[in-house]
Amino acid sequence: MIVELEKVVNYKDIGFDFKLRLDSIVSFFQEIAIHHSDMVGYDTETLKSMGVAWVLNKLYVDVTEYPILSDKITVTTWSSGISGVKAFREFIIRRGGIEAVRAVSMWTLLDITSKRIKRIPSYLSEAYETESFQATSFPIASYKVDKNPEGEEDLLQTVRFSDFDTNMHMNNTAYVNILDTALRKYIGRNVEVNDFFINFQKEVGFDVEKLTVKFSSQDTDVLYSINDAEYICSKGFVRV
Repeated sequence: MIVELEKVVNYKDIGFDFKLRLDSIVSFFQEIAIHHSDMVGYDTETLKSMGVAWVLNKLYVDVTEYPILSDKITVTTWSSGISGVKAFREFIIRRGGIEAVRAVSMWTLLDITSKRIKRIPSYLSEAYETESFQATSFPIASYKVDKNPEGEEDLLQTVRFSDFDTNMHMNNTAYVNILDTALRKYIGRNVEVNDFFINFQKEVGFDVEKLTVKFSSQDTDVLYSINDAEYICSKGFVRV
């Protein structure tokens, strides 16, 4: 099943350069993924009543061209496979019929009470009607960043109330906003990201007030980690 949403890039979605922000891109992805679940009868409330929730584990985003203010865009998504404890979802954003952003994501099904990952039941796999093609060739299932950033400078970021979702965990878009903000301090405010990867490793709870972001360069990648006082909460790479 291929799902599409027609959207317009609004003022709230852009940065100072009038281009669609990274966190806004991820917000569009989140919106259409939820819309897909709603369409097949597994909205947020239904999943909650079942004691489970979809949790984003990994995301890779490749930006060819940034949509700008007032652009009409088409956001497309589909399930590209569900097996065992892993579910894969593809995304494309088109501007004027041309692909501007491509992405792939990996999800898990979380037991809300035990906080453990569950095997995804066959009826869920059947409901989402998986497709056999991908938006990008990025090997998200196997890819991981082994090396942690070694930067000496910790870029401090404040966690806000609006960063938290209905599960009282920091929303995926907030991680990307924190990354983007810190990256502009690290490289410069005019930096433009070509592609990035994020692996969510530990939830940020409502009691966390501050996070730090570390960066280091490795070949063409800028490695990063987002950390609370004790642990790495997410890490990945950015290419600019």
